Amino acid sequence: MSCVSRVFGPGSLLFAAVLASFSLPVVGCNPYEQRSESYLAGAVDPVHFPTPYLGEGGDGKRPGSGRFAYANVYVRGTKRAYYPLPFHGEQAKAQDPLDLASHAVPLAYHFDPDGTPDGRDSRRCVAPPGYVYDQEARRKDALPLNQQGNIFTALPYESDPPGNTSYIPVVREVSVRSNKNPCQAPKSEQNLVSRTDLSIDLVPPADGTIGGFPTGRPSGRYLLWILIDPAAEVLFPAGQLDPVTRLGPQRFGWFNQYITAYLDGGAIPIDPLSPFGKIRMRPQKMLFPTRMFDKETGQVVLGQLGRGFDLMEFAREDEGYSPVCQVYSFEPQDPLAGFEKSIAEVPPAGITDTGQLIYCPQIPGES
Repeated sequence: MSCVSRVFGPGSLLFAAVLASFSLPVVGCNPYEQRSESYLAGAVDPVHFPTPYLGEGGDGKRPGSGRFAYANVYVRGTKRAYYPLPFHGEQAKAQDPLDLASHAVPLAYHFDPDGTPDGRDSRRCVAPPGYVYDQEARRKDALPLNQQGNIFTALPYESDPPGNTSYIPVVREVSVRSNKNPCQAPKSEQNLVSRTDLSIDLVPPADGTIGGFPTGRPSGRYLLWILIDPAAEVLFPAGQLDPVTRLGPQRFGWFNQYITAYLDGGAIPIDPLSPFGKIRMRPQKMLFPTRMFDKETGQVVLGQLGRGFDLMEFAREDEGYSPVCQVYSFEPQDPLAGFEKSIAEVPPAGITDTGQLIYCPQIPGES
């Protein structure tokens, strides 16, 4: 795992931007090192990613050029952080954008979800003897070798012409139970389902399939795991990064032996009253003010989503939490005197349904 300066993807782009994020060496590597079994192939090439998954200013031909910035939101008076992601492509134009049954939702393999804190990778794998993820390990290891990244089976892919992609950032969870597997050894679905050092419920390949392999049996849960350019900058709401890792709240996993990065929104609740043949995501309410005070100009201006004055019903640890939001606007009582920090403070008569739906994942572990 010490050498990741490999050529990857259809555009033959180097992993330089991700190397910068991990502070990894870029010289002295044998290009044929560890190219047996489930070797590290580099980072996912975002050249075909739709625009929303590249970040602001992102360009798929220039990995690492985009930026994702989380915004502040208030939940019953408490400040939280979330990332606003509008529905895109076919989903945005669908008659029922909340219906998952109309999409080919891919599998994703989630290691030890029942025994892993929300938003954390499993540590039930076997780390190298005496391994400590310190500054030296961060310098030489692409991902920590004392935990296991989750595994994806599909990537964002733009349509031709652009803007009509069928990709949605939702996965069907397959639960994987660690059983003495070396950390970060499983890097692809095909390798994962053939291993004997972990446990997984499998579905055999369809009859008549040539060269097929079994796949995991879905748990029934849907997760919002938003794949992004692995080299993009992801910022906390104040615009900062972690002072030690120099990273933001993104997570890292695997796709076909390539490193992936994603924004983790957690489990998506499904409406139990979904009509027959539909699997409808259940959103929570999000409000933003129609007017707000702009400190830079000293004026009251039109309100916008994501400017730090948004209100949300539930926090991530709440039973009613959903990483999908139905957006409403509200008339603030007095933008000059302050602003509401709870939906309960907003008079119902001043709330208007905008008709907009967005993904609104909160950062895990803020409680």
